[in-house]
Amino acid sequence: MGGGDSSGGKGKKLVSEINITPLVDTLLVLLIIFMVTAPAMTRTIGIDLPSADGARAEKMEVDEEKEFLVVGISVDDQIVFEEKNYSQSDFMNQFSTLVAGMEPEKVFIQADKNVAYDRLVQVMVFLQNQGHEKIGLVFEDQ
Repeated sequence: MGGGDSSGGKGKKLVSEINITPLVDTLLVLLIIFMVTAPAMTRTIGIDLPSADGARAEKMEVDEEKEFLVVGISVDDQIVFEEKNYSQSDFMNQFSTLVAGMEPEKVFIQADKNVAYDRLVQVMVFLQNQGHEKIGLVFEDQ
């Protein structure tokens, strides 16, 4: 009668296929989360930055599509670049090989608040002599 299975349910096959729709949905949600949070992450190199209380500073806009360099100057006479420490002379000697293949539009200097002013100026002048004219100083905005 009526097109049902007359064997009383013994003839049903167990389907052992994986339903991938929830897996794909989960992966897409994770992808969206990473795409949204990735631009918000900034490069930090562990330097105690000076603060600018009450100062009016012009903010340099960062275009995430274009490359930029971050150069750190630590209080113990080290230059931090791409998460590696260099002495100032080593950094200046190796700079052209360190940035080979990069075409940065801007350079940001993260100098520790206790770094001597002349060291900061030396690094800035060096970077300008290497053709990087858009140089910004990073500080904590309060």
